[in-house]
Amino acid sequence: MKFCFRWWVAPAVALLLTFAAQAQDSKPASAAAAPAQNTAQTAPAKITWLTYDEGLAKAKSENKPIIIDFTASWCGWCKRMDKETFSDPQVIKFITENMVPVKVWGDDTTTAGMVTHEGERMTQRALTQVYQVRGFPCFWFLDAAAGKIGPAPGYKPKDTFLPLVEYVAGNHYKTTSYENFLKKRSGQG
Repeated sequence: MKFCFRWWVAPAVALLLTFAAQAQDSKPASAAAAPAQNTAQTAPAKITWLTYDEGLAKAKSENKPIIIDFTASWCGWCKRMDKETFSDPQVIKFITENMVPVKVWGDDTTTAGMVTHEGERMTQRALTQVYQVRGFPCFWFLDAAAGKIGPAPGYKPKDTFLPLVEYVAGNHYKTTSYENFLKKRSGQG
């Protein structure tokens, strides 16, 4: 009996935790919302993600760097990024004002979601392979002319992510290492 008990406890606990998380997520926004503060300049409520083609065109016309969020519908860490990092007002404000946000679905193999990369039409999954994305989430930074700056793989909490986008959007990568940028940013350099 003891052996039988052990094999089903872990899956049962995992199932209960999943249901509890879903119940927490389904609470009305008004129940969890903090009182609104009256600010002179209100930041957008969320990041408006563009398609790859739309993002490249907008970046070129506005002369802003691009952040590409390579994501997948099944990716738990991607969902956590959306829920925690990309919903943070500071992150929303910074990206909206200083970058062009693009979302690419690495698991999309449909023709409806096709994009154009260097004159070639391809699925978003194929574009993910062009950028050599090996896991999700993965962020690629491009300059306004779609030149590759570099990738940043993995989940990033707000406190790690915000300095990274500041480093790219401020063109600091052209003159200093990320390590030195962080030292200067924190007042140690």
